[in-house]
Amino acid sequence: MVHKVTGKDRRSAVNHDTDDPIKKGNGTGGTPEHVLEEAINRFRQGEYPGALELFDQAIALVPNSARAWNGRGAVLANLGYYTEALEACDTAVAMDPGYFKAWSNRGWVLGYLGRNAEALESLDKAIRLQPEFAEAYFLRGWVLAGLGQYSEALESCNTATSLSPGDVEAWNMRGNVLVACGRHEDALLSYDRIIAIDPGFSGAWFNRGNMLAALGRQEEALAAYDRAIALDPRYAEAYNNRGNTCMALGRPADAAGSFFAAVSLRPDYVEAWYNHGYALSELGRHEDAIISYDAALRQRPAYAEAWYNQGAALAALGRDEEAVASYDQAIALNPDDAGARKARGNALRRLGREAATREQQG
Repeated sequence: MVHKVTGKDRRSAVNHDTDDPIKKGNGTGGTPEHVLEEAINRFRQGEYPGALELFDQAIALVPNSARAWNGRGAVLANLGYYTEALEACDTAVAMDPGYFKAWSNRGWVLGYLGRNAEALESLDKAIRLQPEFAEAYFLRGWVLAGLGQYSEALESCNTATSLSPGDVEAWNMRGNVLVACGRHEDALLSYDRIIAIDPGFSGAWFNRGNMLAALGRQEEALAAYDRAIALDPRYAEAYNNRGNTCMALGRPADAAGSFFAAVSLRPDYVEAWYNHGYALSELGRHEDAIISYDAALRQRPAYAEAWYNQGAALAALGRDEEAVASYDQAIALNPDDAGARKARGNALRRLGREAATREQQG
């Protein structure tokens, strides 16, 4: 798992330009220019409902402002209204076909709608209009990575970071693409570059921990996860991966605490419930482990590994009939699981011996 920067994590390009018809009036409060500037400020601060209201006001004042329509599209996309966002971006490029920022935003929205070929066309249009627009290269890399075209995605990310060396999100996307290529050492360098630019980027510390863990540098990974959690105490994924690292270091008690923190923050975190159960089993706390496996299975009934480990915990408690039922579920989901078949056979043999003993005693 990596901290993924998606198109939506970016607030995109909504700055207006000097040739826009919105640039009218004397600059005092209430002019179209003032309304648009305030809308952009709200957008940058993440105040999307207020920004949307102001962009709509700007459009009402100057209906042919491509910048206001572009801003409206960017806000709607950040709010998850992609169809309406696309309509706004389409209006912007229709009003100003040379407006590269609107073409870039249009590509971003099309990417979210799964219309990847059209997304790439829009982003390529933005790049043709402004070859040094790093945002479009970043988004192009994002779309290509989603299509599994990692070599091309990496090329776009490299261009984005070359044009905008301080863009931490472009560096993060570059790292994520390198992870997909199995190039963990190179990905680590990208995440370290982010930390040098912005030491408070918790996602970069999280990704650094993931790369260090993949490279077998567990103590360093643990320190990176701790830093991510210090920066974002509600980072459930960092707690979960910290727990995995503690398990790799042979510290199941510490791991159980991290997994519990993860599920406390995200009760729907199935993998963390499973991991919590595994850590508890390693500590011999089989009853508690069963509770955690149950929590995972309530949310994901087709989780074969959880059924298997639940069976193992039940068997450790001498509850072989229930263990067999759990193993049956695991085998139904994964018929090739030789370990589950063997464990089921062992439980059945124990039950057979118990039955024979009862008969002899009777």
